[in-house]
Amino acid sequence: MTYSVLAFDPILGQAGVAVASGSVAVGSRVPWGRHGLGVVATQAYTNPALGPLVLEYLARSPSAEEALRRALEHDPSPAHRQVAVIDYRGDIAVHDGDWCPEWHGYLVSNQAPAVCIANLVAGPEVCEAAIRAFHSTRGSLAERLLAALSAAHHEGGDRRGDRSAALLVVGQTEYSPHYDRIVDLRVDYSPSPVAELRRLYQLYLES
Repeated sequence: MTYSVLAFDPILGQAGVAVASGSVAVGSRVPWGRHGLGVVATQAYTNPALGPLVLEYLARSPSAEEALRRALEHDPSPAHRQVAVIDYRGDIAVHDGDWCPEWHGYLVSNQAPAVCIANLVAGPEVCEAAIRAFHSTRGSLAERLLAALSAAHHEGGDRRGDRSAALLVVGQTEYSPHYDRIVDLRVDYSPSPVAELRRLYQLYLES
């Protein structure tokens, strides 16, 4: 019952996920990433194990599609899951289970490695707005992801009302390979989690 935007910036060598949901603490189980491999969002009736599993298989699979397929083989009910993957080649793979809450679906960008997946949202306009905003925004990958999430929120977001949000961007850091998080921010519960996430990001930049 969540919507996520995933993207990869080959120039910066960064990949990220921005996510919002009507559930509490969405950042604890939906977004996953590892520098050099890719990012994952696992949602709907969430199986959080799929995030680490996909990343594990990305390290030894020829494609994002293959890594996602192999991870789903471990899932007892793939029809309940919605998962998206972007790897460091810019390849995108999506699984949109038939039993995810309506409206559910996704939109892959035809201009850059980016995808929006959503379930129990107002409609396809949520993903359409996210991808438009991602492309029309200038700035860092984190800023573009936040703009996409805000646009999706303004198109209706989660039909229950948004209550939590998160932003994860991975890339090369001074502590690599042991720590790869460029940005890792979460709003676990708020009446306005997307706006609060943007406020936290500005504070993060100033700190």
